[in-house]
Amino acid sequence: MDAFADELEKISDHEQLERLKHQLFMEKVGIQSERAQLEKDHAELLRTKKEIVTERKQLTREKRQLSMEMNRLREQVEFERKRLKDDERLIDRKQKLIEQSYALLDADKRKIIEDSKRLEREWSNLHRATANSRKKEVYATGLFFRGVNNQVALKKRYKDLMKIYHPDNSSGDSEILIKINEEYEELKSRLDIAGAV
Repeated sequence: MDAFADELEKISDHEQLERLKHQLFMEKVGIQSERAQLEKDHAELLRTKKEIVTERKQLTREKRQLSMEMNRLREQVEFERKRLKDDERLIDRKQKLIEQSYALLDADKRKIIEDSKRLEREWSNLHRATANSRKKEVYATGLFFRGVNNQVALKKRYKDLMKIYHPDNSSGDSEILIKINEEYEELKSRLDIAGAV
């Protein structure tokens, strides 16, 4: 300020004064435009700062949401891994059960084959024994007792025939009754002889 006052005292004519005024005016206009530009830049910086703060808040919110989503996904992945391990264990157990079942089925199949072979041998033995015993059996050849080959069947047939042909019945006949008795006695004696042997 003192330099400006010294400069002002040195001015002697009006023309220099006008030039100095003009120079001061131009500096004032320059300063005002610079101030306006600075205020404009300051306002722009404040607006930018607010935008940055808003974006930072938005990013913080998104980061928090992303972190929560990541935690949820981690938990879900962990749950799915655990479920998958449980499923694998269950499948392993089922596979072991299936293998055991197949082993039991194989054992049953072998047993059935062995039983079948044993039954075939027994059937063959029984067939041979039956064939041998048929040669020794006595069969009735008469009309009334045909096919009878043992004492029980003989007695049963005799009783049935007695019910039918007894003279007290309406269809009874004494001649037929005599033939039945003769055949019965003959077959009875042959079966007694065969049973004793």
